[in-house]
Amino acid sequence: MAKEDHFVAVALKAAEDILAGDLIVRRSASILYQVTVDNKLNLTINPKSPKRGQSAFQTDLCVFEKIEDDTEIPRVVIEFKTSITTHDVLTYSTKAKKHKQVYPYLRYGMLISKISTIPGRVYTHNESLDFIVCVGGVQKERLHQLLETLLKKEIKASRTLEKIYFDKSSAYMFRNSIEIDETKGKVF
Repeated sequence: MAKEDHFVAVALKAAEDILAGDLIVRRSASILYQVTVDNKLNLTINPKSPKRGQSAFQTDLCVFEKIEDDTEIPRVVIEFKTSITTHDVLTYSTKAKKHKQVYPYLRYGMLISKISTIPGRVYTHNESLDFIVCVGGVQKERLHQLLETLLKKEIKASRTLEKIYFDKSSAYMFRNSIEIDETKGKVF
């Protein structure tokens, strides 16, 4: 677990270097997985202040966008693992699905530190993760570049989804994509 913590710290620093304006990255932030009302139709939680164990899961890293003085919405969640098992894919895919029921514009994914290619079990079992990046053997400078590219794309996707859900915008195309490093033939 210590190696995972170190990797999260490196990624946090890189994300802090990359993000600007109203975008903020937080480690161990909790975000809601459900919003319920009591028998008098009052919210049972404060949606602006999620707490782990109170209809909220803790995330490894979460990028928030401040949209008002007291309101920050989650844009991108990144969970970190040293490797990825079938159980991890099933668990994090389920977590992503639950969070997206509350935040339909949320982008949710994983960074895997010890392997360099995505195993087939990911394609077989994933239902709700938007991205998985395997960075085994990637140098610190390249990790910074990968995170910058990833965060920019995922923040843009989140904002587009927000427009579709809440501003009644429409899209002419939807696609999932896989990126391959043409110089090495590896997926990243």
